[in-house]
Amino acid sequence: MKIEGKVAVVTGGGAGIGRGLVHALSERGCRVVVADVEHDKAQAVVQEIIGQGGDAHPVACDVSDYEAVEALADAAWTHYGDVDLVFNNAGVAVTSPAGVIDGDPVDLQWVLSVNVAGVWNGCSVFGKRFVQRSSPSRIVNTASEHALGMPHAGQGFYTASKHAILGLSDVIRAELPEHVGISVFCPGLVQSELWNAARNRPQKLDATAEALLPVSKAVIEHGMPAIEVARKAVDSVERGDFLIVTHPSSRAVAELRWEEIAAAFDAQAPYAEGCERYDVNRVAESVLASLGVQA
Repeated sequence: MKIEGKVAVVTGGGAGIGRGLVHALSERGCRVVVADVEHDKAQAVVQEIIGQGGDAHPVACDVSDYEAVEALADAAWTHYGDVDLVFNNAGVAVTSPAGVIDGDPVDLQWVLSVNVAGVWNGCSVFGKRFVQRSSPSRIVNTASEHALGMPHAGQGFYTASKHAILGLSDVIRAELPEHVGISVFCPGLVQSELWNAARNRPQKLDATAEALLPVSKAVIEHGMPAIEVARKAVDSVERGDFLIVTHPSSRAVAELRWEEIAAAFDAQAPYAEGCERYDVNRVAESVLASLGVQA
């Protein structure tokens, strides 16, 4: 897909990676709907784009609310007449000082409501419309290197949510018609406002978690510039890549994950004659065929 002349929607577009995506898309001649739960931030990014001669439109949207995402789609189609791309990028993270087991249930519910339900909301709302269109379109879901095997202490809820995005996207890939593509964006450390995502948390952080914010900020400030990451993502979208990776350092954690998986199979479930009879895909095809259903 060539980006020039297309219409894209970017959630979480008011800051960080989302803002970078808006600028990268605009650089390629794309018209962009900038969606963010903080409308003033979306408006500020739109003014940046307009000031550079681009075309962008702000919309306030809480991606954890399905009806709000439907309203976002309506606003995008009303303003530009069509949409070709959606970047389900909005995401949050909260450090659990005591670890996952002793984490705060409010944190778990909030992180999953934005990072998982919010991504699914975007896939569902925009995906249904894309399926009805005959022209090529694409869904891009922002996960993280965490989805590839990064066990980040204190970020268990965030890591779980990013694994969920990868799994969700992989299934959607198998279900979509050929003219609708999907990508999973898995950046590593990026300069962003993720460290301060708790500003939008439903309840105030406890004192221990609050005290860790300066540390998180200091770490994230050493990340890759958001615009650099975003340009890599746009390149991958044009190529039609399913996995979008940006940091060479992420490969090491992915390889460690695979090595552990391979070692487990070698030791516990090595190949044996006839094992294919338990292959779920083969079993499903056989059952469907016996029922006269085409897979």
